[in-house]
Amino acid sequence: MNPGLLLSLTALVLAGPWVLMPRPRVRPEIVGILRPLDWLNRLYCGLWHRLRLENRCPLPEHGAAILIANHTCSIDHMLLQAGSRRVLGFIIAQEYFDNRILHPICVRLGCIPVRRDGQDLSAIRAALRTLEQGRVVPVFPEGRILPTSGRELGPGRPGVAFLALHARVPVIPAFICDTPPSNEVLKSLSTPSHSRVIFGPPIDLSDMPSTPPYDRSVLTTVTDRMMDAIRGLQKQLLVENDAFCNEADRSIG
Repeated sequence: MNPGLLLSLTALVLAGPWVLMPRPRVRPEIVGILRPLDWLNRLYCGLWHRLRLENRCPLPEHGAAILIANHTCSIDHMLLQAGSRRVLGFIIAQEYFDNRILHPICVRLGCIPVRRDGQDLSAIRAALRTLEQGRVVPVFPEGRILPTSGRELGPGRPGVAFLALHARVPVIPAFICDTPPSNEVLKSLSTPSHSRVIFGPPIDLSDMPSTPPYDRSVLTTVTDRMMDAIRGLQKQLLVENDAFCNEADRSIG
């Protein structure tokens, strides 16, 4: 076979998932320098990590929202952004926010720095201000990376429940899986994968108290409800995967 034709076919196969990936119809916040950065991110996620979006992200076109997801590795932020039509200003570790290379991008995206000791109340206040401005705040409720490619979920922390109860904005769950099984940044970025992301409907918190203070039992209930929503998406993908495998086995047989 002609080497040029072989190279073209290989590029087409690799680009398939990215080309077929659902495209957000409107991306009103992604303007200026964010446009080429967003394109490069989606290209990277589609080609290198063969990202498969199971459905469209149900974030509102405008207005504040909280996006929650499990945390599998250091590319989770990039995968979620690739599937969203909104700018996602993540809550990130202070050392990454202060990095000379990453800092300009973090500022442009509206990322919120937080200390790793878990006692940074200024980050919560900054997140509330961001929501008041009508933006999206993504949060990983587990508070740490669990590098099992989505096979396991850790316990949720009450910080995101506190944020959701005070802000009273839509809370959208997402589940990430089949990512590189590593908690190292460079290894996560350099290891190819067949990553998948599925989004769920907004979590109903209408039965929760509408005014503070919120006691521990309320925070625990909300945290459990959020983790149950992510766990439900996990089970949904597992059921679909098992059904696919069973169908494939019957075809082979």
